[in-house]
Amino acid sequence: MIRFDRSFLLPAFMALAFAAPPAARAADAPADTLVVPQPEVVVSATRTKRKETDVPNGTAVVTHDAMVRHGVHTLAEALQDVTGIDTGEGSDNGSRVPNVGMWGLKEFDALLFTLDGVPVGGPFNPSLTQIPVEDLERVEIVKGPQGTMYGVSAFAGMIQAFTRGPQTGGEVTLGGGSFGEARGNASWGRALANDRDIRLFGSFTRADGWQDRTEGNTVRGGATTHFGMIGGRMTLALSGYHAEQDWGSPLPYEDGAPAPGFIIDRNYAVNGAEVGHTVFSAVTNFTKPVGTRHRFENTLSYTHDKQDFLRSFPGEISGDTLNSNGLELEPKETSVYEDARFIGRFEGKGQHELVAGAALTWGETKGEGREFDFDQLMSAYPDIPEASSITDGEDKEFEDKRLFGGFYLHDAWTPMERLTLEAGGRVDLVSEELETEADLPTGPVPVKDTRDDTGWSGDFSALYRLLPAAGSGMFETANLYGSIRRGFKPAAPNLAEAEAAEILEPENTKSWEVGFKGRTHSGVALDLSAFHMDFENMVVSVLGAGGLPELTNAGKQRFQGFEGTMRWTPAKMNGTTLEAGYAYHDAKYVDFTLINDAGEEENAGGHRKELVPLHQVNGRITLRSAQGLGGFVAARYMSERPFTDDNLTFDDAFTVWDAGVSMERGVWRATVTGWNLGDERHVTAESEIGAEQFYPSPGRRFIAQLTYRF
Repeated sequence: MIRFDRSFLLPAFMALAFAAPPAARAADAPADTLVVPQPEVVVSATRTKRKETDVPNGTAVVTHDAMVRHGVHTLAEALQDVTGIDTGEGSDNGSRVPNVGMWGLKEFDALLFTLDGVPVGGPFNPSLTQIPVEDLERVEIVKGPQGTMYGVSAFAGMIQAFTRGPQTGGEVTLGGGSFGEARGNASWGRALANDRDIRLFGSFTRADGWQDRTEGNTVRGGATTHFGMIGGRMTLALSGYHAEQDWGSPLPYEDGAPAPGFIIDRNYAVNGAEVGHTVFSAVTNFTKPVGTRHRFENTLSYTHDKQDFLRSFPGEISGDTLNSNGLELEPKETSVYEDARFIGRFEGKGQHELVAGAALTWGETKGEGREFDFDQLMSAYPDIPEASSITDGEDKEFEDKRLFGGFYLHDAWTPMERLTLEAGGRVDLVSEELETEADLPTGPVPVKDTRDDTGWSGDFSALYRLLPAAGSGMFETANLYGSIRRGFKPAAPNLAEAEAAEILEPENTKSWEVGFKGRTHSGVALDLSAFHMDFENMVVSVLGAGGLPELTNAGKQRFQGFEGTMRWTPAKMNGTTLEAGYAYHDAKYVDFTLINDAGEEENAGGHRKELVPLHQVNGRITLRSAQGLGGFVAARYMSERPFTDDNLTFDDAFTVWDAGVSMERGVWRATVTGWNLGDERHVTAESEIGAEQFYPSPGRRFIAQLTYRF
């Protein structure tokens, strides 16, 4: 195994930055060439527009231009080349639903995902299929707890997606590729009288899937309008989508490979297994100036999500017979989100930027389901029983209500040109009521649990500008920053365990981060950061006393490491970008007692977290042109990862390659992209429901698409 000496990382990155050849500035490029600016604006971390170099956090931005030229159509594809982000497709929520890790933390609800400022999934689990990747203007990544201004779901980091703004004219894209995939999307917009506008969007996707019997299709659409109201500006967005995905089962692994008798692309789920969503949402964003330096903002949303889950997970094998556990749930989820805030700028021994606000999130999910068992003969595959033919099992009903209320205050104070100090705090009041009823052989068993918590989040940070505003020498910007943060979040409910409903302890994080952000006149961007985060009561899946998986609080865990990214956009090679990144993630249990396969208690303290590589290396070369040929080549390396919390089995290190070409010609754009060109079949995530079961990555695949703008 390759080992890295971290003491050489900072000098190596600095040497690369200083070695970059000097070049003329992009402003001197001929007018008929494509000037490629570096994406430097992040609004997520501060709720106000700032350059990345002025944000005291590790940050990254994925632009619309990069996504369309690379043929991106899933959130995993959009994020996979961001340094330190560990993502892939496949989870308990479906084979096309990404799982995302940051700082080595890969819990399914550990990060806040927002779409145009609204938390995706409300107070429950993130439903990432709600994000229309093909219609995004940009995706912003901000690392570390962001609970002060964004609340109880942003306790370890946030990923914020923004849909495209007003447009004039239209655009149509059609494409297709491997595994029977076909896709298309269209948008159109125009300005109306009285400073109003309208924009329409729609898309469809259908595919056979890379596992047997995993066909799926998604249809979505929406309308957005902007108009003046009571001296301010209102945005109203209505959207809906319907998704159906035939369920693909995870596979049990032994010694780093699928258990004997299991084949990686076979689907052992019960016939009829599926995951479905029908979602409708309405979102308003209102902004009103207050004087010349202040403004009032308000975000209000309503979302209704009807879900259908029919899944099964492999169990014990006896000879040629596989016994599997099935789970059917039909939750209906309704959520309302309201956030009102005042943003002011004023003088007082320097400049202040004050954000004060209050937020309310209410959600209710209720429904019914059942658990069942069935047998299948491994040698008779694909002859698997139909779910409708399995009439026995245990029925269940559930209802969960959650209410989050928060008040927050944050001030960014710049007492002198080169120094900005920031501090803020938030108090959250959380109330939850969970009721379930399971029809057991002994009769109905109702269970009710309630919980009220008060938690607080906070942050303090400092950013020091080493250079004057005009820059000095080869650097135009060189900033140092440091921050300490605290995050609070209620534990996610587990509706799959209706017979043992329990609201777990809230989760808490404490972290610090230090870093450097530099930009040179020759087009080099250099970002370095080191971090440490202590995590208490993290919710994980373990084997229960009866040998079945259950969710529990995992005591204490520790996440620490280093991340470095260098991006070079040489002006003399306008349209060319070279990027390289390295991440060291040391994620370990500190104090966590669990039940092992032998039914004995075991302390995992000192063991590494499952599926977290110590070393990640990524690199990408991108060529772009306003009219003509473009393309990219990208690679990602991950060192070996532990499969289990006892660290007895490890997944081998692997490298994944992607590449694509694009052609711009007038109003036409054509792209062809190849993903996982080496056909690397590593695992992407562990099931939260199936015991010691994992989702394999999709194999090699290609997609081609053609866009016409009018």
